[in-house]
Amino acid sequence: MKIALIQGSADEAGLHIQLSPGWKFYWRTPGEGGVPAQFDWTGSRNVTRVDVAWPAPKRIPLGKSEIYGYGGEVVLPLRVERRQADEAYGLDLMIEYGVCKDICILRNDRLILRSQDTVPIANLALLAKWRARVPQPAAQAGLQLVSHRLKPDRLIVVLGSQTPLQNPDLFVEGSAESWFGRPSITMAADGREVRFDLAATYPPGKAGQPLRLTLVDPALQAELVLPP
Repeated sequence: MKIALIQGSADEAGLHIQLSPGWKFYWRTPGEGGVPAQFDWTGSRNVTRVDVAWPAPKRIPLGKSEIYGYGGEVVLPLRVERRQADEAYGLDLMIEYGVCKDICILRNDRLILRSQDTVPIANLALLAKWRARVPQPAAQAGLQLVSHRLKPDRLIVVLGSQTPLQNPDLFVEGSAESWFGRPSITMAADGREVRFDLAATYPPGKAGQPLRLTLVDPALQAELVLPP
């Protein structure tokens, strides 16, 4: 596999990951038994923070379990906040992450990028492609929460969409100890309303925490926070 930082325009960069056939890279919430990536930017120059954006994931079977992530290639768009806006920046990333095929392994890499005045056009196109796959806020994507119900062992969510949905899936993120299964999906004939029914497990005292929902569909990708 190959992993590298690439520069975009202005204060945008990207983490470009190219995987060997059959290997997978985890999403921010990796699914059953996965390992989320850890980013350490403290060695960077003229940088106050780096925001990592995550393109919509896929469900990937792994033995008897299921992980959330990417295969082949993925670019995580990065937004760089400079300490001095008129000075160049340099990224110095220590990243710990997992990749898996038949087995999963942990890797540690140091990646360095120095900002340049000239950016390859190919970088701009690649970043634009993957930023378009980052879920939008629900209101911006024309998605709304119709209803939700939280039971001791289930979560039921109904969403409405201005754009007809085609083949929707829903990823739910809660506390680190929470678990949500693959949803059972019922969709209206016109594709503008969809009901998700998921098995859920909450540790004691965690059922009232906010949940982040990520809708993934060929027509759109969107996120919203489910209130407690």
